[in-house]
Amino acid sequence: MGIAIAATPAQAQDSAPTSGSSAGAEDIIVTAQRREERLVDVPIAVSAVSAPALERAEVTSVANIAAIVPNIQINQTVGNNFGPLISIRGLAPSADTSLARDQPVGLYIDGVPIGKSTGAAFDTVDLQRVEVLRGPQGTLYGKNTIGGAVNLITRAPTGDFGGSLVLGAGEFGRFTQRLTVDLPAIGDFKAKVAVAARQNRGYFRNTFNDTHFGKEEMVAARADLVWEPSPNFSAAYAYDITDSKGLPAILAISAGGSVPATSPLIAPYIYPSRPDDGISAQSALASNFRVNGHALTLQFDAGESPLGDLLFKSITARRTMHSYSASDFDGTPNDLLRIILQNDYEQFTQEVQIIGTGSQFRFTLGGFYLDDNYDVFNPRWNFQFGGDRFDLSERGGESKSYAAYGQLTWTPAFADGKLDVTVGGRWTREEKRARELLLSNTNYAANPRGATSGVFQRGPDGTPITRSGQPAAGARPGAGGIGPSDLIPLENEDSWSQFNPEFNIVYKLRPDWSFYGRVATGFKSGGINDTAATNAAFLTPYDPEDLLSFELGTKMTAFDRRVSLNLSVYHSIYKDFQAGVFVPELVTTNIINAGEAKFTGVEVEGAVRPFDALTVNFGFGYVDARYTDFVLPNGTDVTDSYTIPLSPKYNYLIGALHRLPLGFATLETNLNYSWRSSQWATITADPLSKRKAYGLLDGRIALTDIELGRGSTLELAVWGRNLADEKYWISGINLSTFTVRQWGDPRSFGAEARIRF
Repeated sequence: MGIAIAATPAQAQDSAPTSGSSAGAEDIIVTAQRREERLVDVPIAVSAVSAPALERAEVTSVANIAAIVPNIQINQTVGNNFGPLISIRGLAPSADTSLARDQPVGLYIDGVPIGKSTGAAFDTVDLQRVEVLRGPQGTLYGKNTIGGAVNLITRAPTGDFGGSLVLGAGEFGRFTQRLTVDLPAIGDFKAKVAVAARQNRGYFRNTFNDTHFGKEEMVAARADLVWEPSPNFSAAYAYDITDSKGLPAILAISAGGSVPATSPLIAPYIYPSRPDDGISAQSALASNFRVNGHALTLQFDAGESPLGDLLFKSITARRTMHSYSASDFDGTPNDLLRIILQNDYEQFTQEVQIIGTGSQFRFTLGGFYLDDNYDVFNPRWNFQFGGDRFDLSERGGESKSYAAYGQLTWTPAFADGKLDVTVGGRWTREEKRARELLLSNTNYAANPRGATSGVFQRGPDGTPITRSGQPAAGARPGAGGIGPSDLIPLENEDSWSQFNPEFNIVYKLRPDWSFYGRVATGFKSGGINDTAATNAAFLTPYDPEDLLSFELGTKMTAFDRRVSLNLSVYHSIYKDFQAGVFVPELVTTNIINAGEAKFTGVEVEGAVRPFDALTVNFGFGYVDARYTDFVLPNGTDVTDSYTIPLSPKYNYLIGALHRLPLGFATLETNLNYSWRSSQWATITADPLSKRKAYGLLDGRIALTDIELGRGSTLELAVWGRNLADEKYWISGINLSTFTVRQWGDPRSFGAEARIRF
């Protein structure tokens, strides 16, 4: 991936001005508040990345935006490459990618919420821009999110024939193909189609069978159809699909545990540093996912009314996801720990909005409904069992979300357009049901009545209730005894509702310099631990998480827009913070509520254009995240000993883009460096889970704007990723038996050609 210039406000500087034009760039227009506004007028912290910058960085999904957007981190789910965990301002998902849990950061594609992290690495093929909103979002967005939102906005059909073709190749068997075609309008219809494919051999060799971890073969497509029968009505339908097949990411043992490092089972396979020569692991591995979505957006501009100009909007969407991963969690040719995880997920959403614009008032009213369901099949093989014995977890559930929200902005006439005062609120109700069937093989064999033998329906004395009515005591699944299918899943359900208000104010010192203050509340619903290890844990839902957030900021451009700067400071107080506690025996994470956590931080991002050909972008983030009240259910006070995981205290990025006109083309040179400080990978301050600080340097050199005639142009580029060959790991788990790490990609180079027509 050749990295382009950093996030907004840098993206205002995408095109060097032509002769006779203003040295500064044009206003940055975003839709962070569901209407087109200048970025400087939006009273929240927002980063926006434009289409040219996305193309240079080869960003086609949320999984690879962290290198060009400050103060956002994309963590990988251990063992697969399709479940990105998004964190903003140090607030990371409280657990793994369990389909039963809500994420703190919302992901949207053209206004449609992507409900779960699993499968969120789908390819969007033809992005127009990406907007990253920080802080709680609820008074304008369908699905309430407590930590922020990432909006993927695709390019709409133009009605004029045109498009682009991209062909690329790189080290480690990397090939990319991408075709986008805008079709000529036919009557009132406009259409656009886009297809993409990517092949990657993988970076790390599996010497066991001469394959490569991280191998990927991906195909994606998107089709857009817009009907505009009149100037004030439009109907837009979109279909997207991503199908990816490959092998899981590398998991290498870095240290021993209850299985000592001297044990012959793991001693030859311990890698304290990145295993560039590969590792030897089992061969029956896979990492596959398939995502598809349908969306229908209707818009009707009703024109003037006593309430101002009114726009009515409806977004109806259905999305499905299927994933299958088979991972070797021990990084050896021995059959120590294998895990299969198969997910099926379906989501339906409906959102309606009324957007009003008057001389002094602007408002948005909305209603939202979500209905989703999921099923999971999750067997785990363990060397303690021998042969084909395994733990088995089968689980599923459904949830419904209802919400009504609104926001009103007053621009008083006496302030001459310099003052905006906004109030908003959201009412949310969430209902969740879950079922779990967990059979812990060894514990069940020892005592089926034992609390840790599994999660299933039991009699008053703990005896498993079976479908067949056969006695369960002493039976051992897989060894001629009762099978898991004869046990009956345990079920649980709960619901939560809450109202969350918000207030903000903006004062424009001048048109291109504003100050804002914001007080907002947020709500993340409670839930059911569908990966619990005991009946009691499954039957005890965790509580909702509440947020009170304070933020002050300023946004400005100066010197004919050659300098732009955004600055914000914030303080967030979380009550009943949902903390994820890892359970090594089950290789899963469960949620418990901490009494209180506080996040205090500073964010800076900006751009400087000292002369027309050069733009320098920068971003910096600081966050102090800590628990202020955390007592475990057993009474142990861990306020000072537990950590906020995946929350680096410092991060920064700096990028430079230089354009040199050559007559027949423009030589474009781009460098980008991003760095983040050390962080804990788990809630306990386990030295084996501490990720060291690291920085990544990426670069790209391109010849652009090569005229081919008939309005077509050619671009030729070479790129390099991780140019300093930094050795870093991106996820890991202390399994108690041993610790495994998932390593980041090594240095790589490649080239691509792009034709626009």
